[in-house]
Amino acid sequence: MPKPYSANFETEPPADLPLSPKVKNLRKAYQDAQESHEKYVQENSRYRTMDVREMWAPKPVHSSIALEEAERELKEAEIAAVGAGKPLPDKEKFLAPAKAKMDEYIRMVEALKVLVEQAKQTYSDALLSELKTMGLKEAEKAAKARDEWEKAYRAVMDARATLELHASLFTWCVSAGSMDAYPRQGHSQGENLEYWELTEDGRLKFDAAVALEYYDFMVKVEGLIEPDPDPIAPAASEWAEDRIPAQHYSKPVGHEYASHVGEIY
Repeated sequence: MPKPYSANFETEPPADLPLSPKVKNLRKAYQDAQESHEKYVQENSRYRTMDVREMWAPKPVHSSIALEEAERELKEAEIAAVGAGKPLPDKEKFLAPAKAKMDEYIRMVEALKVLVEQAKQTYSDALLSELKTMGLKEAEKAAKARDEWEKAYRAVMDARATLELHASLFTWCVSAGSMDAYPRQGHSQGENLEYWELTEDGRLKFDAAVALEYYDFMVKVEGLIEPDPDPIAPAASEWAEDRIPAQHYSKPVGHEYASHVGEIY
């Protein structure tokens, strides 16, 4: 279940709400209160009280970064005092400034939180009082947008029908009447008509023809589809190469009945 935004709304008001100047000012006051709270917390985090006990300790041990620093300084002062033969510094007096700032931090944060909630509620109440007027205006805007969307949708569908008509007529031409619909018409994976693109001289581009699946056996009329700009060269046959027969020589090796045969390159 979502955490309530306020006593009036379950969720945070959208940023796009067309607020009146009065409500805008109250929202700004709420945002400023939030920023003041966050800024104070960030700038004074060293005085935030924390539980620093060990995992096995039964009771909490409250401290802060500032208090731990003061305790380290106290130990150094105690060592210096003993070394100099002087009395130990007063512990409570030494740590009092850090503890006072910790107490101040708690009180300030609580007060800032209350101010944030008050500003939030004031803004929320003012916004609630304008929802009816705002809602009627948004309903009117939605009706206007719906009419515009319907017109645009109809224009898209009309343009689509025109595209399909001329793609089919092109197919009839390029196939010399053997096909009366473009190859991927009704295809479950898409008809790919968005790939339709022409060369500078008006022919269907080769890549477009591939995407539209105009296979070679379908094309009966030349000059309507761009040839493959990078055709694959036919594989060369090993027997088509001019070969020079290897020439051999022989020489006696070892004794008169043995010989070595080698090639001349």
